[in-house]
Amino acid sequence: MVPHRTTPGNAEPAISVAGKDRARATAAPAVADALRALLAHDVADWDRHDLERFKERTVRSVFRGRLGGAEVHAKVFRADTLADRARDALRQGRGEREAAHLAAARALGLPVVEVLASGTAMDGGQPRSFVVTRTVPEAAPFTFAAPAAVQRTVGALLRTVHDHGIDLADLHPGNLVLDPAGRPFLLDLTSMRHGGPPSLRRRAAALALFCQDLDGGALDAAARELLAGYLAGGPPLADGLQHELALATHRVRARGLVAFGRRATRACRHTHAEARRRGQPRWFVHLGQGLPEAIVPDATRLLADPGPPLRRGRRGAVWLGTGYAIKERDAGAARSLWRAAYWLAYAGVPTAPPVALCLDRGRGFVFSQNLAQPSLAHELAAGALDAGAVADAARSLGTAVGRLHAHGLRNRDLKFDNLVRHPGRAQVCLVDLDGVRRASATDTRGRGADLGRLLAAFRGAGSPGGEATVRTFVRAYLRAHRRLLRQPPLRRILRHAERRAREWASAHR
Repeated sequence: MVPHRTTPGNAEPAISVAGKDRARATAAPAVADALRALLAHDVADWDRHDLERFKERTVRSVFRGRLGGAEVHAKVFRADTLADRARDALRQGRGEREAAHLAAARALGLPVVEVLASGTAMDGGQPRSFVVTRTVPEAAPFTFAAPAAVQRTVGALLRTVHDHGIDLADLHPGNLVLDPAGRPFLLDLTSMRHGGPPSLRRRAAALALFCQDLDGGALDAAARELLAGYLAGGPPLADGLQHELALATHRVRARGLVAFGRRATRACRHTHAEARRRGQPRWFVHLGQGLPEAIVPDATRLLADPGPPLRRGRRGAVWLGTGYAIKERDAGAARSLWRAAYWLAYAGVPTAPPVALCLDRGRGFVFSQNLAQPSLAHELAAGALDAGAVADAARSLGTAVGRLHAHGLRNRDLKFDNLVRHPGRAQVCLVDLDGVRRASATDTRGRGADLGRLLAAFRGAGSPGGEATVRTFVRAYLRAHRRLLRQPPLRRILRHAERRAREWASAHR
């Protein structure tokens, strides 16, 4: 090891470290010896040498532990595809690039984690770029439950980042941590770039991304203190920020819905996707419901002898078994049905949780959790619900449909036969997603038809609870709509719903 260079933002000279094969790095003296020993091993073995693998993603692995005398986090980027390898060959490795970005941000006075090393490690004969940073002691991710003073500090930090013209494409609360004193530190600057003086639209887009988990985005009441800190963190901004924030929130939500839908058939932390094998069934398992080695054998046995179907139609068959509901469709429709469950999960609309998808010779089988409850239509016909349960169901259903529409989703098959009350919760779940379609969140077409179907179904069930139930449903719908879209729905949508309800009532007498 020989002195190599000085890392920007660090006082001590960095040291060049060599490992097995093509493994090499530059490191701070405090971790250089320990890193050299670590680079003698494949990345797959790092969790046997003082580091713990605690996060595995499709693009990177993250380790934590000790190197030398320092508590560290090590991020190792995967290069499984030809595009990844070409990008790392033509440009600087992602680990080294992030190290340079962190050092540049520190030079600007921004609070970022300290870089201790970066370089290339080996894993199965393939190079993998990595970066090592010093762990912020007892740090926790930022949440909007933080004290008002902390939120204002974070808002002022975001303003400083934007005023510097820095664009962080992946800056969300998970990439900003707080130490025990409430001081913020930025993480994950891989995608950092300088975009010049920011416009209101760019500022709004960045704030909407940071606040994407809130129903109202940056205009949500929970983000009030953060936004106040942002506005107070620099010179006054031009008028129009509120309007841009509302538009940016819609755009972020629309992109997020599409991106989350892609996770339905992509290996990620939500989904296990089996490799394609010629002539063999292909499985996708929702990891929130269990591991594939537990689900796939059980589901395969069920498919071998599912028993008589509950019903069979032109689209396929439906089976209700112990623990699972199974729908058979052609492969394309099964994929759409499986993706719709992910859309509803992203939108916060209650549904039967997805379990697995099997594609085999042009057919698809969608497994979801069997809620083992009668439909809402059956419960109402049997008079099994008292006035309080009817009101709770109307409130839950109004909220669910409001969230559905605010995310740009429609369901052309909304009826009480396709709704089930969740056992143990005051929630109504959508259990038949064949009719779910995606549109723009600002496109009002189809909303009135969805509401009209439910109003017709309510009156067809004998109007349980009278018009008070309808008012409860509509109020819940309006609240959810306003909370997410920051505006009430157009009155013409409600008028259209009444018209369609009368049409359906006339057609089904």
